Amino acid sequence: MDSLRIVLVDTEGSINLGMILRLSANFGAKEIFLVSSRTYNEEEILKYAVRASYLYSSIVRVSSLDEALSECDVRICTTAKAREEDVLRNNVPSTKLPELVSKYRKVCLVFGRESTGLTREELSKCDFSSTIPTSEEYPALNLANSVAIYLYELLSRSRSEKLGIEAAGRSQIEGAVSAFSGISSHVLKDPHKRERAERAFRQIAFRAAPSEREIKIVAHVLRRALRRIESCQSK
Repeated sequence: MDSLRIVLVDTEGSINLGMILRLSANFGAKEIFLVSSRTYNEEEILKYAVRASYLYSSIVRVSSLDEALSECDVRICTTAKAREEDVLRNNVPSTKLPELVSKYRKVCLVFGRESTGLTREELSKCDFSSTIPTSEEYPALNLANSVAIYLYELLSRSRSEKLGIEAAGRSQIEGAVSAFSGISSHVLKDPHKRERAERAFRQIAFRAAPSEREIKIVAHVLRRALRRIESCQSK
């Protein structure tokens, strides 16, 4: 991983924003995007940022999550809710992320609102989701605490776990995902099942962090299968 972008969606508290700036300085994270139209208390932010107040002016405020996720090779949404049967919340534990993201150049890590987290629509914009293993009785962590744990995992541990084989570019993986989606549209008539299958393939593809050669082989087979299906249906 060459760089990490922290994406904050509609953060509700100025104190948390200040603490996140401080944490960013602690771990060397320099890119912070804020998706929000809220008005924040600048004095409060700077107070809790302490000596990281210089990062306040570098926060990039955008109007949409899509804009914040631009230029990212892999997009990871964080959530306190983990459900194996829910394809959007079949999460990767935070402890497993360092090895996974070490193959990607640009990583985006998305954090939701303190009160409600991320919506399902927002979760669907990420390639997969992640959660911090906590007590089942009270799984939700404070936003700043969550950011601290992820920054430690990704920026401290991943430095010693880089694997050497770089993952394929985002556009190449998306090509394989697109071919799979084309196949699923022909073989699965139920829209719900098709959506689940396509989401599952996307998560598998990005979690695997395939090399350029690997994803080219997979995409080639999928495209040939799609052409064969379309050819048979046109006869």
